[in-house]
Order: sequence, then C-alpha cells, then structure tokens
Amino acid sequence: MDMKTSQKGFTLLEVLIAMTILSVGILGIAGLAGTAVKTSGHSQAMSQANNLAQKRLEALLSVDYLNIEVDDSTTPLTELRRDCAQTDATVSRPEFTCTPLTATETIGNRVFRWDYKVTYIDLNGNGTANPSQDGLKRVDLNVYWTDTLWHIEKSVTVTTMRSRG
Repeated sequence: MDMKTSQKGFTLLEVLIAMTILSVGILGIAGLAGTAVKTSGHSQAMSQANNLAQKRLEALLSVDYLNIEVDDSTTPLTELRRDCAQTDATVSRPEFTCTPLTATETIGNRVFRWDYKVTYIDLNGNGTANPSQDGLKRVDLNVYWTDTLWHIEKSVTVTTMRSRG
C-alpha cells in the first residue's frame, strides 16, 4: 500500500490555519463582550442621572416662581435648600446659578451631584428680562457623576420653562 494514499487527516499547516481563524473569532467575541459591559454601565448611569434630574426638577416645581433663584436654607425640603448667585448680569438674559446645600446623592455605587441655573426670558422683546413683567424663566438642572471606567466627569442636563402664575 502506498503511504500517500492510505493516510488520511489534516496536515500541520491546515491545523495551524484553522487555529488562527478560530483565535481571531474568539478575540472578536471577547472584545464585543467587553464593549457590552462598558455600554451597560454607561446606560445604567445615564438612566440613574436622568431619573435623579427629573426627581429634582419636580421638587423645584414646588418652589415659588419668584423665589426659585433665591438663597434658601430653611425650607422644610432639605433637598431644596440652596445657595444662589447671579452669574450673568446681562439685562436681556440674567442668569443665576444655584447649588443645593445637600448637592450629592448616592445611587448604587455612584455618587451624583446636581445644581441648576435659572435664566430670565425677555418674553415681550423690550431688551430687558424682568420676571415680574415677562413672567418666564428657564431652568436648566444638571446632574454630574464620574464614569467609573474612564474616570471622567459626565453630565445630564434637563431643561424646563417656569411661568408666573
């Protein structure tokens, strides 16, 4: 019997090529798994931040329209006790930044902090934004956290308009 025709199987080269192709496939799948874990953590943090922003924004709706950008350290709702300062004195769009006295909240293993900015809107177009005359304020609520994977600060901003009355 001839040795060439009677032996069946794979050559060493065929086995090496098959192992290389298999390794590349497994590495690709492992990379996708890592990306899925990263994306899942980021999505969870974004959802938690959005929920916290909505919760804080709804609490701010209980603050009187004329006092939303005013210091308050005595309100019964401790989450709404705040220090506010005017950060832009432009007459057409004055801005006030407010920092809550208890500005952090821990959800799961993440620490979130929040603040908000109030901007007067010149609704009647006379060049001067006056909350008593124009009756409209923009509230931008920001929630910040440090991304645990990349160690950089991320944020979410939720905006609403408050009207007098």
